[in-house]
This record gives sequence, structure tokens and C-alpha cells, in this order.
Amino acid sequence: MTTNTTTQQKSRRSLKSFFPILDWLPKYQSSWLRLDIIAALTLWALLVPEAMAYAGIAGMPPETGLYAAPLALIAYAIFGTSKQLDVGPSSAVAALSFSVVAGLGVAAGSPEFIVLTIALALMVGIMLIVGGFLKLGVLADFLSRPVLDGFVVGVAISIAVGQLDKMLGYEPQGYDFVPDILQFIRDFGMVDWPTLVVGLVSLLLLFALHKFTPKLPGALIVLFLSIVVSTLLGFESMGIHVVGEIPAGLPDFGFPEELGLKQLLAVAPGAIGVALVAFAESVAIARAYGTKYGYEVDANQELIAVGASNIGSSFSGAFAVDGSMSRTAAADGAGAKTQMVSIIAAVAILITAVALTWLFYNLPEATLGAIVIHAVWKNINLTKITQYRSITQLDYVTAIVAMIGVLALGLLEGLLLAAGLGLLMLLLGTKQRSTFVLGKVPNTVVYRSLDHYPEGETYPGLLIIRFDGTLFFANAHDFVTAVRQAIAATDPPPKVVLVDAESINDIDATAVITLREFQEQLQQTGVEMRFARVKTDVMQVAERGGLERAVPFEHFYPSVQAAVDAYLAEE
Repeated sequence: MTTNTTTQQKSRRSLKSFFPILDWLPKYQSSWLRLDIIAALTLWALLVPEAMAYAGIAGMPPETGLYAAPLALIAYAIFGTSKQLDVGPSSAVAALSFSVVAGLGVAAGSPEFIVLTIALALMVGIMLIVGGFLKLGVLADFLSRPVLDGFVVGVAISIAVGQLDKMLGYEPQGYDFVPDILQFIRDFGMVDWPTLVVGLVSLLLLFALHKFTPKLPGALIVLFLSIVVSTLLGFESMGIHVVGEIPAGLPDFGFPEELGLKQLLAVAPGAIGVALVAFAESVAIARAYGTKYGYEVDANQELIAVGASNIGSSFSGAFAVDGSMSRTAAADGAGAKTQMVSIIAAVAILITAVALTWLFYNLPEATLGAIVIHAVWKNINLTKITQYRSITQLDYVTAIVAMIGVLALGLLEGLLLAAGLGLLMLLLGTKQRSTFVLGKVPNTVVYRSLDHYPEGETYPGLLIIRFDGTLFFANAHDFVTAVRQAIAATDPPPKVVLVDAESINDIDATAVITLREFQEQLQQTGVEMRFARVKTDVMQVAERGGLERAVPFEHFYPSVQAAVDAYLAEE
């Protein structure tokens, strides 16, 4: 009976880890429902017009923006580990989707283009889910905190600047952050002033409501207020851009008959880049809110969750999706407590697709831009970057480069640059290890660095060296150089170099071969190398690398003192 109970408990734990909804839904508190409904309505109000715009960016019919959201939201609510993250259409992934499919030489909006876009979303979903089962979520750990902070700030600025066309009433040709900022400044005379007034008033109202009545759903209030004013004053007749007509109806759930292995293979190379951006952006946002509210985000499960969301979007005949910073920020600002927000918003969007699209006809696009800018404003926090100046210069420069990379190169290129910086920092941090000459602390059996304990006792003919950290291909030569310098500085010249290996946690083939060759070189000068406190895993690699051919087994000692005693006994 006890065994069966334990087995059932393990099974439930396994199911909860794979389906996080089984964990949070039974614990759902009725007091959260009001806030989650308000947050869901805020999310719904943002998502409907945004999704239509992002469909255009992806080269898809406008109604597919609505179709992309419901199943994606529900899938993430079932599989996701973030309580706040909103998954759905986003400008960055929509733009990437368009570039991948258009790069295949297919005309935007054509039936083949639509099928390939759906295939891309499906392939992205498959890749992410496979990555989750292969535990590739560890890749997120290679994005250091400075890199993530710089990346998030860069994305937030990019999103905010991307709304300037709505606020100013004119749009530059194409979109690249740096040239278009210059073009906005150059063509400032093209500003549509009524549109700018609507945008600025909306933005000021959002900041005022947030400051003076933070518990009220500011975005929702401003949005509906702008619709009412726009309808009464006839903004559209004044030349102020409004969202306009949104086609009504539900998607034809299922995959197109034309979608097959050929289409999946055609989009597979591009799907790798889209999947990388979708995962990295989603997990970065999820972890930011996890840190804010004190809970853990499982990167491997996030791969599965975002992958399932993409499969849901493709099943709805739509395009690739990922976590949205702006909508997540808006929902969080409205008081979102759980992923119930996504479920409610999904239902609201389905109802909207059938019967309520007319409601958004008179929504000024400038108000929509203001809502997005306000939502991401809190993420444009340069103190996240400047804080590193007082910690380490390398982290500070890394954060700046990550931010500028996103702005100057684009999201995918900026992300790759940020990831490369993270790996470079890891390599540099691992390479830059110290080698110390040791001496015996008086009246103890403890050996410390002579730099810190100059009174440490040394023994003529014996040089004791400690290396701190992993010994591998990037620093093996540095270690050898440091030992040579220590030998040259020792008087009288040593006959034995004793390596205290307690701090060497790992070693690779290059380092073993380098040590073996170094020992052979030392022997030619009458010096031999010995080791103390070698860890078992390190010793096994050393043995497989043939180090014992150069250093006899009896010259590996369990402690530094044992090695010293053996040396003194020989003298």
C-alpha cells in the first residue's frame, strides 16, 4: 500500500512538472479572479489590434493575427512555468517569419506563402519541444545577467521606437533602428499634429493613472475612452488613423492539405533562428518576472511551452509566436496573478473574432502606440546597465554591447551577439585563473599563498604551486608559463615542483598532454613534477591521458603535508 502510494505521488509530481497547470489551478484563490479578469481584458484590448498589425508584418492576412492567439495562450497556460508571461504574436518574430518565408522567393500573401508561414510556425514548435525534451534549456544559462539586462533594455527601446509611426502619423520606409531614428528626425515636418496630440494625451493619461490610481486598469480605461472620443469627434474623418475594420469569424482549425515534409524541410534552416529568438526572448521575460515575484522558471519546460504555443498557432492557420514583453508588462501592471489571464484572454479573443471586431474600428492607432510605449517604459531602465560599472568593467561593457547590438543590428543579430558575449565572458572568466606559490603557515599543516602569508615556511629544493580552477585548453599554457616563472624566481632552484591540485575541479585532454610534455621538459633540466590532493574525476582523465607515464603513481599524494614529508625523507 505504501509503495503504491509513493508511486502515485511520484506520478503526480511528474505530471505536474510536465503540466504545470495541474499544480497552480487547484491552488487558485477566488480573490485573484477579479484582478486576473481585469488583466485579461487589458491583454485582450492590446492583443486584438496588435495581432492584426503583426499579421501584416508577417505577410499574412490580418485575421490570422487573431487566430494565432487563442490556442497559443491556452497551450502556454497548460505547459508554461511563468505566472505572468503572455505568449502570442510579436513584432520581432513576425518580422523574422516574413524574412524567412520571403527569402524562399515566395510572394507575400500568396497561398504558398501562407502555407510556408504555417509550416514555419509548426517547425519552430517541433524544434522547441524537442529541445525541451533534450534539456537544451541550459542554453539560456549562457546568457549572463549583464547580457540579459542589456538585451531586455534594447528590445524595450526597439519596441517603443517601433510605435513612433503610430504616434507621429507617418512611417519611414522599412525599419532599422538607427537609420529610422535619423529619418524620423529629418522628416519631422511630416508629423500629423492631431495624431501626435492624441498619442501624447493618451500617454500622459496612462502615466497619470499609473501614478495616482495604480489599482485601476489604466490601459483599459484609456483605450475605451479613446474609442468613445474618436467615435464622437470623428477622428477618421479628421485624418487620424484608426484601426479600422477587422474581419470576423473563426479559423479553420487544422493543417492545410498542401503542408507536407517538403514545406517543413524548406523552412527548417530559418526555423532555427526563429526558434532561438522565440525561446530566448520568452525565457528572458519569464525569468525577469520570476525574479520580480520570487519563483523559479524552468527553462526546459519553457521550451516545451513555447513550442506547444507555436504548434497551436500553426494549427489555427497562423504564424510563429513567442513571449511578448509589452503585453506581459501591461497585464502585470493591471494586476495579473496567474496564467488564468491567458485562458480568459483566449476565450475573449475567440468571442471577439466571432462578434466583437467592430468594437475596435474607431480605436486611434496613436492610442495603441501609447499603450505599448507605456507598457515597456519600465523596462527601459538604464540603471540595470549602469549598475555594472561599479561591479566589473567587463560586465558593464557587455551589457552596453548587448543593448546596442539589438538596436544597431536587429533582434536576431543582437541576440547572437549577446549569446557570443556570454560565451566569451565564460571563456575569459574560466581562463583567467591564478597560480600561487605556497608556504606552510607556522605551527600548522596548512599551506597558504606566500603573497598573503609571506611568513610561510618554504623548503630548499621544493616549490609548492597551487592552481585555482578548471585546467583546460585555454589556460594550460598560462599554467606552464606561471610555473616556469616561479621556478626561475626560486632560489635555490627547485628539484621538485609539487602541484596542490585541490582547486582543479576539471581537466581536459589538452591540459593533460601539456602537463605530460611539461614534465618531460622539466626532467631534462633535473626537475620533476609531483601532485597532491588530485580529485578522483581529474585523476581518471589524467590516467586516460597517459600522465602516469611521465609522473609515477607514487608521486601522487593524498595531502600537501604527505608530499612534503616524502620529499624531506629523501633529502
